[in-house]
Amino acid sequence: MDRAGKRVRDISYHSPKNGGMVVVHSEAARAYSKYLEERPEVVSYEACKRLDATRLNSVQKTDIRGEYFREQWSSDFYIRHADGTAAVRELVSATDLTKRAEIEKLELSRRYWAALGVNDWKVVITGQ
Repeated sequence: MDRAGKRVRDISYHSPKNGGMVVVHSEAARAYSKYLEERPEVVSYEACKRLDATRLNSVQKTDIRGEYFREQWSSDFYIRHADGTAAVRELVSATDLTKRAEIEKLELSRRYWAALGVNDWKVVITGQ
């Protein structure tokens, strides 16, 4: 999960599953999108899915910095499966998992999506 609008290098590519161009912000995200393209149970996906700021404010705030609720965030991948269910995947490097700030962002994402009924939420650990 990253701040939305953060200045980063964009990687654009054509996605057959999405029927158009998709933009990601890292090589790890591009590699994961290739994985999603190959998965038969994945119908489509959205990269850099923005979290609704109004709904974000209704998320339980315990152990998450207050300033995080004043930022605009986006989840790495919002996935639609063939069975009609939705899933969210957040990409994080193994070294970043040792940082409290990263754990708080992941927990914020998990709580946000759980409040919206998305129970298939997972962290994908990247080598970066």
